[in-house]
Amino acid sequence: MEERQEPGAVARSVARNSLVQLVGRGMTMAVAVGTLTLLSRYLGPHDFGQYQFVIAFVLLVNLSDLGVSSIAVRHLSTMERDPDDLMGNVITVRTTLAGLAVAVAITIAFVLGYSTETKVAIGVASLSFPFAILSVSYTAAFAANLRMEYASLGNVAQGLTTLVGMGLVVLAGGGLVPLLAAFSAGFFANSLVCLLFVRRFVRPQFRYDAAYCRKILRDAIPLGLAVIVVTAYERMGVLFLNAFTDSGDGAVGYYTFAYRLVDLAFPLSFMFVGSVYPLLSAHHGKDEMREFRRLYQRSQDLLAVCAVSVSLGVMLFAHPMVQLIGGDQFLPAVRNLRIVSAAFAFIWVSSLVNYSLIAVGRQTMLIPIAFVGLAVNLGVNLTLIPAFGSEGAAAATASTEAAVLACGLFVLSRYIGGLPSFSVAGKLLTVSGIITGVLWALPLHWIPEAAIAIVLLVVGVAVSRVVSAEEVRMLLRPRAAAREVATQPAVIGN
Repeated sequence: MEERQEPGAVARSVARNSLVQLVGRGMTMAVAVGTLTLLSRYLGPHDFGQYQFVIAFVLLVNLSDLGVSSIAVRHLSTMERDPDDLMGNVITVRTTLAGLAVAVAITIAFVLGYSTETKVAIGVASLSFPFAILSVSYTAAFAANLRMEYASLGNVAQGLTTLVGMGLVVLAGGGLVPLLAAFSAGFFANSLVCLLFVRRFVRPQFRYDAAYCRKILRDAIPLGLAVIVVTAYERMGVLFLNAFTDSGDGAVGYYTFAYRLVDLAFPLSFMFVGSVYPLLSAHHGKDEMREFRRLYQRSQDLLAVCAVSVSLGVMLFAHPMVQLIGGDQFLPAVRNLRIVSAAFAFIWVSSLVNYSLIAVGRQTMLIPIAFVGLAVNLGVNLTLIPAFGSEGAAAATASTEAAVLACGLFVLSRYIGGLPSFSVAGKLLTVSGIITGVLWALPLHWIPEAAIAIVLLVVGVAVSRVVSAEEVRMLLRPRAAAREVATQPAVIGN
């Protein structure tokens, strides 16, 4: 098995870890966009909405992890237990939870009296729970060792398996259930790839230490409850739309299509957060809070730059994006996409806030934060969906994520000595406003508009010093970064 890296190589590891994940995520996103294009054009707004309804239902009852994998990363990072023993117990716990999750999904589907096709579809989709046991569990080992390229390979294999499987279903003229079988098969392919590479770090095996399994669950359940609540408010719009709108008007399909486009880019944030999280955990474990705050601030600045840039791009070019991927039949989803894209930046920064709270052992605080999000989501959905349909659901998503981020930052500030600075995000918002005004004054085809937007963004970032030349140099020379970080003051405050 590979040894843990020396402190002097940490910056190099983070840079490599993030780069390989960027490449892997780029490939995964390309495959996912292909899958979304295939599904939306084949199924149309109504049937696409039904497919997404089943996925939303399965995610709502997913008890197969409950935060166990995230806690495993923290334990591996702090070397509290032998890695083989730790991961053996994690696999045992997750296998038990996956079996429970399948039973819960099928039982609820029967209790609610869904149609036979929907019940079968839910049962097939719930197979993703046991199929994902190895991929989700062993990703913890990859993350703790800063070798997420192996997890990226698993994700690429999952995407390709799903795309090929769904392509075969489309060629055969299949329906909802075969498409969901392809969806579940992708998780199985991911697990096989992870199993192949994890032997470099741990020996795959089942172990059962009752006391330690209870400790894992005790640490994980607060995070798991928060994840369940977060999943509930993220998917609540689908259930409300299904209940409050005419099933024939395509509202569920329009909203889920827009949400799926934004959802595709969310893992890009975890690509970076997954590299930083073990380091944050290690700093806290060694009581190095100054280094913790410095790493958090730099990470937040980078996420803010990327998130605001992507959100701006989606808002400005939502129409061509929808037309290229879903076709003219999904054009009513353009307004949904523009509204939902506002949530994008909130979600990216929130992921860093959440994992920072886990790193300092305050995962229990994620529960009240999640309930705030649930309350906001329920209130906005119930108010806006009856009046505005899918656009009301999109507005609920954006407002919920804003509320969750605000609460998360307030809670985190109590443990890191103050609120982090948002000066970088503020500068970029100013640049974004200028770009929007220029494009509004020069109505052109979207291709030259995109080129102009990119040029203005690069110039605006340079002029406003959102990213300094020194920071670029440090990113390109990780060894120098590691030395200089130790000598620079932390930046925390308003």
